[in-house]
Amino acid sequence: GPAQFIRYTPSQQGAAFNSGAKQRVIRLVEAQVDPVEPPRFRINKKIPRGPPSPPAPVLHSPTRRVTVKEQREWKIPPCISNWKNAKGYTVPLDKRLAADGRGLQQLHINENFAKLAEALYIADRKAREAVETRAQLERKLAQKEKELKEEHLRQLAQKARDERAGIKTGSGISEEEKERDLLRQDRHKERARERNLARAAPDKRSKLQRERER
Repeated sequence: GPAQFIRYTPSQQGAAFNSGAKQRVIRLVEAQVDPVEPPRFRINKKIPRGPPSPPAPVLHSPTRRVTVKEQREWKIPPCISNWKNAKGYTVPLDKRLAADGRGLQQLHINENFAKLAEALYIADRKAREAVETRAQLERKLAQKEKELKEEHLRQLAQKARDERAGIKTGSGISEEEKERDLLRQDRHKERARERNLARAAPDKRSKLQRERER
């Protein structure tokens, strides 16, 4: 706001007071407000809360007398252990089973159990037979294919021998080496065939050995 001027007359007058002046004029101006200055008074003072709302009333049904039936339903029988007697000793197994009454029950097994077991046994046997038949067929096909390959290789070797016998050799050493290589290949194939036969059918191998000995 605007400045105010006040005339001030001190109570003590004299040359020693107020620099000898009888009156003074005082100028009053509002102090400048700093906008960054924090507030000087607490503004977050906690105010005590008012009383809460009254709790909801709990309504109870009027008391009624307990009937005899309800008393019997609430009666819990004491826990009796099947393993320990009243003194804390372990009950023997035979007495426990006799008190249980399991031996008095007559067991009745349904006849469908026997039918189911028989059907499962027949199905398992047929499945095993089918697997064995399939394995035998695969072994026969593999053996036949192996024999065809061996026959083809034998024919090729015989053809090579015939051609070599019909042509005159220019150098005897090279022809002998070729013949030894062919013999070595034949023996290698024969040994491989014997191993395969021993792996597939041991009885066939013993029969082949007997025929060779003859």
